[in-house]
Amino acid sequence: MAKTRISITIDDQIAKAIELYYREKVKNAAEKGEAIPKLSNIYEEIIEKGWDKSFAKKK
Repeated sequence: MAKTRISITIDDQIAKAIELYYREKVKNAAEKGEAIPKLSNIYEEIIEKGWDKSFAKKK
């Protein structure tokens, strides 16, 4: 899949929620001895999930 650079603006509440989600992912990876996820991959995951939810509603 080709990647495209985007820019988004999020409010403080969403930014904190994403930060907490990322910290939880890092904590779980560290406990399991896995690689720490990149923050950019977390944003990709969130965008994909959001896209899937909005796409499912259209069907």
